[in-house]
Amino acid sequence: SSTRQPRRRPWSREELVHGRNIALGLATDSSSQSSYSSHLNSYISFCTLHNFPLDPTPDTLSFFVVFMSYHIEPRSVGTYLSGICDRLEVYFPEVRMNRNSYLVKKTLTGMKKLRSKPIRRKLPLSRSHLLLAESSLSPTSSYDDVLFVSMLETGMCGLLRLGELSLPDNRNLWDLRKLTKRASVAFEEGGYSFWLPHHKADKLAGGATTMAEDGAPPHAIQAAGRWASDTFQIYIRKNPFILNAMLTSR
Repeated sequence: SSTRQPRRRPWSREELVHGRNIALGLATDSSSQSSYSSHLNSYISFCTLHNFPLDPTPDTLSFFVVFMSYHIEPRSVGTYLSGICDRLEVYFPEVRMNRNSYLVKKTLTGMKKLRSKPIRRKLPLSRSHLLLAESSLSPTSSYDDVLFVSMLETGMCGLLRLGELSLPDNRNLWDLRKLTKRASVAFEEGGYSFWLPHHKADKLAGGATTMAEDGAPPHAIQAAGRWASDTFQIYIRKNPFILNAMLTSR
């Protein structure tokens, strides 16, 4: 027997386009939207300056890579390309395929070798840093000082990012859906917990390095950092701090 579908009013094309635009607008975080729009503006300015059409062909994108690599760090150009893809995909569905083309990838690789500056990594946050911060507190310390140290310890032990501990100065970039509510904080024996509604795993080689130095197995660090397995393995290979810590802790 056939199932009967409820009667639904057909939408006009304008309504469908409007609904889709709203969905696309909400698919990207406000902070990312701001960055992506800036990246797109750079691409539009480049095309206007050189009388190129906006169509992001492999040729045009590779020329953009060369041009921008002489004005900004080439490693950042890849981020620009991601923003351009996000903003233009609705109008040029093939933009991601073009961005991943052999020509664009090889051009970006070559410009990194030609123009990139040496990477200067900051040292990961360690227990000694936390102890130093704690020792600076006194019974007369201000609320802000105590809050800062609390954020340091919570962020390191929870493998959190700065964006999960604070709000941007620009109120337009606030996303209340990401806020941890005070009502979710629970004090337990030996610690406390809270509900993190939205997260990205720690990328700063702080708490994860400390866990590795303590001999924690990879699966324990993966669970604590809330990494997907593939992402976690890539991160371990690329981050020299964590890789070295895990090797020397065995």
